[in-house]
Amino acid sequence: MSKRSMSPTTKSLFGSKPLQYILALVVFGSFWLIYQAKNSFGVEPADYTPEELNSLLQSKKNDIVSLKKVELVEQGLTKPFLDESQFHVRNWDLHGNTFVKNLDYIRLTSNAQHLASNMFSKRPIEAQSFEMELTFHIHNEDAKQNLVGDGLAVWFLDQPSDIGDVFGVQNKFNGLAIMMDTYKNGKRGQFPFVNLMLGDGEAMYNKGSDGYETRLAGCVAKDILNPPSKETKMRLIYIKNGYLSIDFNYHGKHEDWQNCVTLTDVQLPHVKYLGLSAETGQLFENVDILENRIFALYKPSGEFVESIDELNDLIKEQNEYEGEAANLAQVEEKVAEAKTQQGGGRHRVFKKKLNSQRRRTLTRLKNAEKRIKERERQARLDKYGDADATFIKRTFNMLIKGFNYMLFIVIVAILGWFAWIVIRIQKQKRKSKTAGLLD
Repeated sequence: MSKRSMSPTTKSLFGSKPLQYILALVVFGSFWLIYQAKNSFGVEPADYTPEELNSLLQSKKNDIVSLKKVELVEQGLTKPFLDESQFHVRNWDLHGNTFVKNLDYIRLTSNAQHLASNMFSKRPIEAQSFEMELTFHIHNEDAKQNLVGDGLAVWFLDQPSDIGDVFGVQNKFNGLAIMMDTYKNGKRGQFPFVNLMLGDGEAMYNKGSDGYETRLAGCVAKDILNPPSKETKMRLIYIKNGYLSIDFNYHGKHEDWQNCVTLTDVQLPHVKYLGLSAETGQLFENVDILENRIFALYKPSGEFVESIDELNDLIKEQNEYEGEAANLAQVEEKVAEAKTQQGGGRHRVFKKKLNSQRRRTLTRLKNAEKRIKERERQARLDKYGDADATFIKRTFNMLIKGFNYMLFIVIVAILGWFAWIVIRIQKQKRKSKTAGLLD
């Protein structure tokens, strides 16, 4: 239809500013949908997964991670345990059926029925970000079919507790409980099981259901009982903004950590006392504490690490620094080798040995990181269908998908409205022709 033959209604329709805006929106939306079909928007995954960060932080050497680490000796436990002057465990209060073998272990429960004990640090943890590595041994080799009870619990509470019926601690606690439960009371799940509960001072732990109703998170820990290595390690990392990650080493192999839980919004009490406890019922087991090391995590500036993103950045910067330092060392070594003719052989051998040790250390860390990363990618692939799915990426993709749906609905509505206008115009044209014939 030529412009000369257009009716006034049609001219006004195509000359309408709102309609021009709508058509522009339709064109833009079409290009957007085509672009989305060819490209997947998302946030680049973090340089390190939480488990990789845990593996890097496992090392106490400052040349691996550029963090300032200060050991908190008042919450630590090392052999010999007893203070020789006062004949009690340094910096800790012990209650219940504890037994201390000074050069070997602190036994919370033994192979006897209906025992309960706990021990709490005398002073609270003042660090807002920290790493803890607890070494313990849960065992009863004489138990038939591994029928033992009830387990070990680690506590971060607003105040020390008297003896109670929740793994040796009173119920309605305020703070975090990490309960390594070795006996199944309820009907759900596999045991031994690590159960996390964040108490508010009012919530009750239900022993009959193994705390299922109040469970924050958890994992199966079958190898925690009677380990061949005679010890189990639990590594816990807590960051000020709520990041909490717990790993276990069941087999006594260096860097053989398995992640249990990683959470991003766990707020511990501002005043937090560290506690360890255990109990037995009709069934029993030995629960031995072998060692505990805890370190405050500071940034190079002297402030507490605020978030896991800061840790990520610090480790990335440190790796870059290590690479530059290694290149510089190679250049200096070549220069020294060229200049030194006598008396420098032993120095060069020492430098080569040191560099070789550092390379082996970093290689072992990278190999451990690679294994953990592959396992985590597979878990994300199974759960979300995307091996690189992070919380931010999943949220962003959901927003993009929602926007695409909304845009599609708007475009369909606009096209429907446009079609309705065209139909209306055609009807008006037919009516005008009929009126002309009647005249």
